[in-house]
Amino acid sequence: MKKIHKKICLLCILFFVISSTSCQIKKSQNDDFIIEQKNGKVILVKYKGTGKNVKIPKGITTIGEEAFYKSSGLESVSIPDTVTHIGTNAFIFCKNLITVTIPESVTSIGEGAFLNCKSLTRITIPNNVISIEDNTFSYCINLANIEISIGLKKIANHAFKRCLSLTKITIPDSVTDIGEGNFAGCKSLKNVTLPNNTISIGKGAFVECTNLISIAIPKSVIHIGDRPFAGCDSLVSIDVEDGNFNYLSIDGVLFSKNKKTLIQFPASKEIDTYIIPKGVKEISGNSFSNNTRLTNITIPNSVTYIREMAFAHCENLTSITIPKNVKSIGSFHVGAFLGCTNLTIYGYKGSYIEKYSKEHRIPFKAIP
Repeated sequence: MKKIHKKICLLCILFFVISSTSCQIKKSQNDDFIIEQKNGKVILVKYKGTGKNVKIPKGITTIGEEAFYKSSGLESVSIPDTVTHIGTNAFIFCKNLITVTIPESVTSIGEGAFLNCKSLTRITIPNNVISIEDNTFSYCINLANIEISIGLKKIANHAFKRCLSLTKITIPDSVTDIGEGNFAGCKSLKNVTLPNNTISIGKGAFVECTNLISIAIPKSVIHIGDRPFAGCDSLVSIDVEDGNFNYLSIDGVLFSKNKKTLIQFPASKEIDTYIIPKGVKEISGNSFSNNTRLTNITIPNSVTYIREMAFAHCENLTSITIPKNVKSIGSFHVGAFLGCTNLTIYGYKGSYIEKYSKEHRIPFKAIP
């Protein structure tokens, strides 16, 4: 009898909890929230209120796709510890959202969840979230403080793009992938500590981080995408940890390990003349772009390819000699020397270089 009585008590308590949650949700449905129950999940489909400070009802497990889309009056959100998933574009264009507390119960945050939340100043990523998805915090222009948990493994593409107020970020060692355009346009970012286990740095990961001074690439990195530091106008040095099998730093300049590709010359490296080492075959796109210090560059005979915008907007570059082995310079429409207004190209008469100079209206002088 005691066991039966105990079971009845437990069932009563369970019924009371379910009823209480159900009542709370039903009451919310009649007010500011549209809520659905599907496949065992309680989904906040749409917030239709106008309040500044919103408390999401306890019992909700999922904040649905675009649930708070363009809730322009929203300033703060309290998310209960029953929520496990924040959906794609959940708070997109909540331009006045200042604070949001994400509980430890959350295990995933969808793409663009806080995209264009221009007033958001601080965010903490819980320990159970293993991936920050595409554009999650893009254009959060006032986001200055980001606390990332030690459980994170991946930062996807453009996750923090145009977070203009972000000055510093420490990424935990658990992260192995830095996605494409991850910190693109983070113009206040001065210091970045890449995790010791980083394997991949995506295309344009730090493009236009105009205040980034230096960066160290761990020995674990096996892939760096195109134009990783293009437009980093304050960059003085790129260092590669000893023991890296794929990349090399020579006097702060980033090369492939075999020295056949010059990947990035720091835009603010304090020299006016640079001799590219012999053996280099390819000069990567945007590798010298926006450098205002260099006046003269010597290219070795080993170079065969100069990629798109390699020397774009090197305004003080006055002369460059291009060897006869060069087969391609950028593309027809976007040249490697775009914006080099004081430049004269030296090359062999009748060569591809002479033809290129005429097509792009760059002064050409033949080598005797």
